[in-house]
Amino acid sequence: MTSLTRRKPQLPSTTSDGGIYNESASNSISQLNQNDRDRDDERDNDDDKETRLTLMEEVLLLGLKDREGYTSFWNDCISSGLRGCILTELGFRGRVELEKTGARRKALANRKVMLLDDTATGDVLLDEALRHIKETQPPETVQSWIEYLS
Repeated sequence: MTSLTRRKPQLPSTTSDGGIYNESASNSISQLNQNDRDRDDERDNDDDKETRLTLMEEVLLLGLKDREGYTSFWNDCISSGLRGCILTELGFRGRVELEKTGARRKALANRKVMLLDDTATGDVLLDEALRHIKETQPPETVQSWIEYLS
């Protein structure tokens, strides 16, 4: 027969800066973080076998009529949306970012696109846009790039 013993509760200890430190909670959190990273790695490995679409390609597919194979009634607006998707995709991939805002907040369309990394993405359209962003000095605003990329 198994006997049950009651555990004493672990009291949190104090860190040097006055914060509370609980080793078991810290271990649990780091174990959860490791599990999340492992799951993400598994997903990444699975995704390598699948075709990945850019944001622009996904939006274009959403805009296509299923039977006809061309864009639907909103095709007048889809062009600028797709150009915005190019900039967004470059941002997702860590190639560009918007300028930091100062004390005065600027509208997103009026913030400048700053180059972070000019390495090729492997996508022809993204690489071409990246090349233009790299060559343009001084940096242009989001609105200017959306107009320019047409």
